[in-house]
Amino acid sequence: MSPSRPGLSPDLLKEIAKANRKRLERWSDELDRTGRVVLRTSFLKTFGFAVFAWICVGALVTMFTVMPLSMWNPLSVDFAGWVQLVFGLLLFMGLILFGFGAVLWTFVYPMVRPRTIVSRWGVQAVVSKPGGPLTLFEAAWSDIVAVGGGIYSFTRWPFPPVLTVRISAQGKSVQRKVLIRPRRMPETVVANISGMLRGRPRDVLAFLVHVQTAVDEGRYVGSWRAGSGEWRQR
Repeated sequence: MSPSRPGLSPDLLKEIAKANRKRLERWSDELDRTGRVVLRTSFLKTFGFAVFAWICVGALVTMFTVMPLSMWNPLSVDFAGWVQLVFGLLLFMGLILFGFGAVLWTFVYPMVRPRTIVSRWGVQAVVSKPGGPLTLFEAAWSDIVAVGGGIYSFTRWPFPPVLTVRISAQGKSVQRKVLIRPRRMPETVVANISGMLRGRPRDVLAFLVHVQTAVDEGRYVGSWRAGSGEWRQR
């Protein structure tokens, strides 16, 4: 892998170096045997997010139950002040947010089963729907400009920085489904790879980068050589 590959900062190279070698070996062996690897949504991640969201919903509902709503009503004699009103509005917004997440991770994700398919042709992001699968994004390796990402620290300790994996592509093979279609397709389409897939995001990033490297160099995609961090040609 070349450090000069577009989209790979020193921080991303460090993440790739820490990727799970056994998982990469398993994925690359599957790609070698079948020509594609289906990266499915992690049940444990989905379950964990769902439980966390329902706990937050329960805590917020309890708080609204214990504290009379009249304390947040400016027209009530029990009104506790504008600070209390703002606090109540923030709690209500949190209830909506966590309620949406609870429904999403409990019902929507198990039904649509988001997955990313990595093949010798390219990359596809697919979900299930009545009548068959729906492709949200697809691009051939020949049209993928860069595989990269970013590391974001939205929160402080004890929450670790979040690694996002992105694919930038341009060309005739690029397709992307969006809720609001723009007037014209951008020259370069950037797609985020779901962080809910099995394995760590660094594993997905390392796998995509090395498959792209093997394809670009015209090598037959073989397995990951354990301990060396290089591709072994078969």
